[in-house]
Amino acid sequence: MSLEDELRFSLRQRETFLGVEGGFADAQYFIFGVPYDLTSSFRPGSRFGPEAVRRFSANIEANSYSKPYDATTAKVYDAGDIVFSYKLSTMLKRVYRVVKNVSLSGKMPVMVGGEHTFTYAAFSAVNASTLIIFDAHFDLRNEYCDLWLNHATYLRRLIEKRPQAKIVVLGVRAFDLAEEKFAREKKITFVKPSELNDVSRTMRILKEFVANRSFYLSVDLDVLDPCYAPGVGNPEPCGITPGQLFDLIHFLGEHSPVAFDVMELNPLYDNGSTAAVASKLLIELLASTAES
Repeated sequence: MSLEDELRFSLRQRETFLGVEGGFADAQYFIFGVPYDLTSSFRPGSRFGPEAVRRFSANIEANSYSKPYDATTAKVYDAGDIVFSYKLSTMLKRVYRVVKNVSLSGKMPVMVGGEHTFTYAAFSAVNASTLIIFDAHFDLRNEYCDLWLNHATYLRRLIEKRPQAKIVVLGVRAFDLAEEKFAREKKITFVKPSELNDVSRTMRILKEFVANRSFYLSVDLDVLDPCYAPGVGNPEPCGITPGQLFDLIHFLGEHSPVAFDVMELNPLYDNGSTAAVASKLLIELLASTAES
């Protein structure tokens, strides 16, 4: 046994998604974390989300629940986390730069957070005409907690920057009347949890937005009911189930999103179920895009 082999047997490298140690050159998926939650207004802690996803993904079964697929065979490169800065503007620039360069390299950027604000930077960096979001909230406030850009305002800022983008919000159920009015004025398509029970109707709606279009797919884990996902920053009752989410992710994955994120995992308020769902969600994404 060589010294390198002996050391590898005795020492463990940093945790990676699924425990996979893939390389950048051959990767189809480029996974990175954003450990930032400084604009969180209720329950901070999502900065620890990327770490929790890596830990749980390496300790649950890597098979898809809906098709024969072993996610450990996927060409995944886990690049680690964005270097932390207290300045939101610096973090946004770093996320933008990473997503832009990865996208241009032909790989799929997969972002794990961390607060939802960073979807603003990631979507801005890719060539996508449509943004499909799973979220309990609209995130369309003009200002929140004296901040112009944060987790509750990012989508409004994005619409101001990309007014031609098509926006779909699925599972939304917690918003003020001004946000709903703004959503209707801007012709945002939104589907509430009760309407998602009609899966065939939902898929017909989504097909209009993904057929022959490039799209970015974003999941805020608070779209799930708190009984399934208590570990989020802003939990809201009457959410959807993991099964509903996975089915829709499979449908959307088969239409080839250009980038994907799963945000707002907060391990400080979790019993492990949210981290397990987030990890399985990424596995289902790999399964659904493997043949697309």
